[in-house]
Amino acid sequence: MMIVSWRTWLISALYLLTLAVTGGVTESSYVRDEGGCQTSGCVSQQGCVPRYSQYTTALYCQRCVIDRCRSVEASMPRRVCYYLTSIASGQRLAAAENYDRRTSQRYASVLYTSDRADDDERGHDKWHLIGSGRDGHDYYIRNFRTGEYLRVQENNFAYLAQGQPIDDSFLFKPHLVDGSWSCVLLQSVCYGGYLYGERYSAASNFVLMTRDLQRCYRESLWRVTSVYC
Repeated sequence: MMIVSWRTWLISALYLLTLAVTGGVTESSYVRDEGGCQTSGCVSQQGCVPRYSQYTTALYCQRCVIDRCRSVEASMPRRVCYYLTSIASGQRLAAAENYDRRTSQRYASVLYTSDRADDDERGHDKWHLIGSGRDGHDYYIRNFRTGEYLRVQENNFAYLAQGQPIDDSFLFKPHLVDGSWSCVLLQSVCYGGYLYGERYSAASNFVLMTRDLQRCYRESLWRVTSVYC
């Protein structure tokens, strides 16, 4: 009788141990949020870790929650954009609702913008400077918010264009005055003119191109500063 009782006790103990391990596995994979960010893990000396990971966990899993999205966000670097500010006026290059009715194209503008702009306006004055990969350090200038590229045309106006750049009218060569990005001339690779801001009225501010720096030198100077997108 004693032998049978001992065997019965051993079988019962093994059965309960199996239930505990199985229950721990089931429990550790049970919690999922709708965004797929949270999952269950097991408590260990290294913190909350996935079960059967490289870390040592207890045989019985004490459940905890792993936030996978938060750790991913913390490791992602923030992207850098640029403000292009007219030194003469203090206005920033921006993608505003400013249309050429004759050609159905959108003008590039210079505006007094605020770092605390509303959500609808935020980012319209932030730009990416994208190297062309060619000799001479030429750049494409793309708006962070709209994805539009800056380009100039023969009528000396600067426009905003969707899609990929197709020719040199999208390319600009920066000339650093005194070797500093705090004072830059932006020259069109295609036409040879320089960008400057022109104020027509309180509601109309355009970016134009001039080939006469003697007449528009100060207006053609820009300050390029980096900012997080």
